[in-house]
Amino acid sequence: MDDKRYQVFVSSTYTDLTDERAAVIQAILRMDHLPAGMEMFPSADEGQWALIEQVIDQSDYYIVVVAGRYGSVIDAEGISFTEKEYDYAVKSKIPVLGFVHKDPGSIPANKTDMDPAVQELLQKFREKVQSKPVTFFESPAELGGLVVTSLLQAIKKKPGMGWIRGDQAMTVEQQREILALREQVAALREEKVAAESALVEDVSKLAQGDETVTLWVEVESPSYNQPSVIEFVETTWDGVFRDVAPELVDEGAEVDARQRLASHLVINARDEAMERMKRVPRGQAKVHDDDWDLVKTQFRALGLIDNGLKKRPVNDSNKYVRLTEKGDRHLTALIAVPRGIDPNSIVVPSVLADN
Repeated sequence: MDDKRYQVFVSSTYTDLTDERAAVIQAILRMDHLPAGMEMFPSADEGQWALIEQVIDQSDYYIVVVAGRYGSVIDAEGISFTEKEYDYAVKSKIPVLGFVHKDPGSIPANKTDMDPAVQELLQKFREKVQSKPVTFFESPAELGGLVVTSLLQAIKKKPGMGWIRGDQAMTVEQQREILALREQVAALREEKVAAESALVEDVSKLAQGDETVTLWVEVESPSYNQPSVIEFVETTWDGVFRDVAPELVDEGAEVDARQRLASHLVINARDEAMERMKRVPRGQAKVHDDDWDLVKTQFRALGLIDNGLKKRPVNDSNKYVRLTEKGDRHLTALIAVPRGIDPNSIVVPSVLADN
């Protein structure tokens, strides 16, 4: 059962559509929802517009009824309050339900605009409303039934935020959970500030970017009687970050990040070193602890990575690392594809194969 009550703003001219507005409001009330509209603003003038905007913003759906009158024209803008309300609802992306009189010619003369200039404004407004899906009606009784049908469809298709009773809004457990989440958000904000400023205030003095760094990679065989091969590889800090950081976008285990670093070093090794590594049967590349600690510390100092924050099972002994917001931006800048480049046109061959 849906205990939500949706607020529905009803917009139309007033004196000529008294019966129609009453039918619309009664239909909304029968559905246990909350009507709102110009009845709340008996002195609807420019000074009331800020309040009208606020009520429309708080509404889940907007109903406009168009018949034989355009309404009072706002001198400053040359449009009526009804049209101004409609434009604001559309701009605010509130679901709009339009109801337009099927036969304007049958509307009594005392409920129509006789001024040709105002009739032209009304016709343009009708066309504006009818540029989106609308429902046509002929009588107040028919309009009430159509409102119920249309509103039910709108709620099913695009449920609004709605209102619920205060005593049903949250349990004690939910309130505690929200309090805990707020504390977590506050902690994350503090950590974000710390990460953005990096562990070293003046990172310009640190090695980074396309500067060279030499790291060691060892390729060993699962067979104990097979010798391993240890090679040094010259690469760059950005080259390392480009290959390792994708593992850390949504937090990653250090063991997986280290494996990415090892693969990066193998791929970027000199030809003769790569040939020696390829000769290791079923070779598996790994990075020594000292080099991994060097890379991790450097990226932390630059404010690109930090320790993971997600809660893990107590039996999970892995260490986790995540990108900071600064690191995420830097990675995006490194791997985003420039115009005119096909990223899949370059095929990187496998460098370690079973002998």
